[in-house]
Amino acid sequence: MRASTTFFKGLTLILPLLGPGSVFGQSTPTPVPCVVHPATAVEQKQIFNTFVEEFYVKRDIPRAFSHIAADYIQHNPFELDGITSSFNYLYPLFSNTSVTVQILHRVFEAPYGWLHYRVDGILEEPTAILDLFRFNGTCVQEHWDVIQERPVNATNPHALF
Repeated sequence: MRASTTFFKGLTLILPLLGPGSVFGQSTPTPVPCVVHPATAVEQKQIFNTFVEEFYVKRDIPRAFSHIAADYIQHNPFELDGITSSFNYLYPLFSNTSVTVQILHRVFEAPYGWLHYRVDGILEEPTAILDLFRFNGTCVQEHWDVIQERPVNATNPHALF
């Protein structure tokens, strides 16, 4: 089993034990979902860029989650649908200041936005992640991701980043 698969499976076991109210000894905020309103492609792109800045750059997870619909559809096999499940999974991970995120590529083509980034501090080796989001009007409605850790004994010399 790959280290990244083992890690994310381990997270699914450990994070619920922490409970949403006890992450890093602080009370975890409750996410306030986005209310869907019609939006143009230009407005969706602005919302996507704001979401990316809040979540990945400023690491203000509660504020970023205000752009996510309550009935958010999650395709990550280790998370359930809905804003609360994703928030409880991601808040402890991305609020951790020892985890660093470097955005490499960002594209928006309505109603989809995707982001390719590097994460350090979760696994032994840097991790490449691609997140794909689908918008419904003003809200992020659906998410897919691809997560890849470079193995120490990689045959292919090409970098993940």
